[in-house]
Amino acid sequence: MKRNITIAILLGLCVFIYFRQRDKNYYDMINAVSGATPLAIAVDVPDDISLTVDGLVKKEYHFSASALSGFASTRIRTREFAADGTYLGAYSYAGIPVFNILEGIAPKKPADASFNQPQDIVVVFTAASGRWAAFSFNEIIMADDSLPVTLAYHREQIMPTADEVRDSYQKNRYTQNLSGLRLIAPREPDDARYLDHVVRITYTVFDMPDQLLPPRDKGRRCASDTIRCVDGTEVRPAAYDDVERNIKARWAMVGHGHGYEKTVSVEGFDLRSFLEVNFKGAGAGDYFLFVACDGYRCLFSGKEIFSVDTGRSMMIADRIDGRRPASGFQLAPTGDFFADRSLWALSHVVRIHPPADFSAKLQ
Repeated sequence: MKRNITIAILLGLCVFIYFRQRDKNYYDMINAVSGATPLAIAVDVPDDISLTVDGLVKKEYHFSASALSGFASTRIRTREFAADGTYLGAYSYAGIPVFNILEGIAPKKPADASFNQPQDIVVVFTAASGRWAAFSFNEIIMADDSLPVTLAYHREQIMPTADEVRDSYQKNRYTQNLSGLRLIAPREPDDARYLDHVVRITYTVFDMPDQLLPPRDKGRRCASDTIRCVDGTEVRPAAYDDVERNIKARWAMVGHGHGYEKTVSVEGFDLRSFLEVNFKGAGAGDYFLFVACDGYRCLFSGKEIFSVDTGRSMMIADRIDGRRPASGFQLAPTGDFFADRSLWALSHVVRIHPPADFSAKLQ
């Protein structure tokens, strides 16, 4: 009898330890706030989730759920709309900012690549269904990350607090928790680049009209007196007469590699207006490659230019602290956190129409 009681006690203790360890975050949080029930509880990545990172990388990665749980996570609230303006609900997500993953994934291009740096890389997220969403590498790495592109693994509805409303509230389309990684872009006005059940991140590049662009010549001193616009096989000088002007009185330039450089006033052509004037029908569905006369390149998505608030502060500068830069035109994405996309001696702007399907390219 005593033996059976001892076994039962040990089994009970094992069950308690299992559930206590499984829900450690919850119990620790409850204890920390003296019995109150917090609205935001830290949750771990579910065991059946995994992620592969491949493509133009030095090393291919396969992250298990436990490995993903090692990344710094965040909690983000979203108000979600479809592309047609339909309200989809308000939610609270727990997830991993994609920046936290990609900053440790070293790009590697072929030895014969026309441009050997990552500023023209496309980051493609692929779902288990084969659906995909694409971002420019630097809109994730260099942009302000106050509302980061995130791979979420936990979702809760945000409900009204008034009881008489809460009980009958049906304006949140998604009522279930996530069953995989959901790509969310909370700074964007619609869910066009949201993606469920993400299983893969791939570094790749668009096909570029390299024969129409200046070759990379690092260290070459040059200046740009004009900008050429490239759309397919068509090359033409940029028009400026009908382009709106933009100004930012204080642009704090902090480089990714060298830290704080200086704070300047900047004035120039509004980037949205420049693209609309020079590329008929330009918009959020396009991508744009900006090229300097020494061949340096930076890729932007149309989404970050035309749809996101920081796109309003992007410009092609022709005045820095009231003077024309010695190198001519300068691309100035003044809303970025890092100033590394402030491309000097801008000489070419290329409009890129993304492929309807990335699947073949990613094989």
